Amino acid sequence: MARTNTREEIIRKGAELIHAQGFKATGLQQILQAAGIPKGSFYFYFKSKEDFGMEIINYFNAIISGIFTRFLSDKKVPPMRRMEKLFEYFEAAFQKSGYALGCPIGNLSLELADTNERLRVHLGGVIETLIAQIELCLQEAKRDKSIPASLNTADTARFIFHGFEGAVLHMKVVKSIEPFRAFRSYLTGYFKNIQALEKSLLR
Repeated sequence: MARTNTREEIIRKGAELIHAQGFKATGLQQILQAAGIPKGSFYFYFKSKEDFGMEIINYFNAIISGIFTRFLSDKKVPPMRRMEKLFEYFEAAFQKSGYALGCPIGNLSLELADTNERLRVHLGGVIETLIAQIELCLQEAKRDKSIPASLNTADTARFIFHGFEGAVLHMKVVKSIEPFRAFRSYLTGYFKNIQALEKSLLR
């Protein structure tokens, strides 16, 4: 196996383990064993577990950002429907996993934000890029008049992302999709209500 491919395999296997059991609970030897790499080889590919953590965040970001882009940038679908389809996708994925895994970026944020400054900052940057994708979709919705022109898209994008992560956290605790469905239902109602309010004010 080429060095680049070996490094990628360590990241991939490590990401699977970390998503399932957390960053701190996942040992380096466990990762190497899962990747089929000889013991003691980790530092040939990574300077430290912290550097490995940076790559794990990049790995998860590529996956989640890719999902966001696939749905939120689909020009064939109206902007607000794109967001609905994004959350429909996540609901199905969470159900398939038995509500056990949740969002890896959210998981790592809860685990590492208070203990590792470098990883905290990197996670913060990743979260900002995801929020920015939501905001771009909302800006498109403004242009097609499916949400009010007066809506603050920056604040609303943050509200949506925060609601999403909170719903996922609660879903994992109660082992039920209901918190996530409640989030989706409230979000749909929120946009309907502000649109109706805007129309009533313009009469």
